[in-house]
Amino acid sequence: MGGKIIKPCHKAMYIPGTIAEWEEWTDMKFYETADYIVQGALAPVKINIEEDIGEYVEPNVWVLHEV
Repeated sequence: MGGKIIKPCHKAMYIPGTIAEWEEWTDMKFYETADYIVQGALAPVKINIEEDIGEYVEPNVWVLHEV
């Protein structure tokens, strides 16, 4: 399409939530601290049971399209 890659954006989307929230959103159970593959996600969800947090970080790329 003629675009020029400007730079990567390592944290384009960030979604934090409690373990209970992530279990509700994904209809999954998280029993241990680990990275989990979630259907439809482009990156794993990092679950930390000890801190009661799940974090989804989706990278992206910035592209310039001259008009």
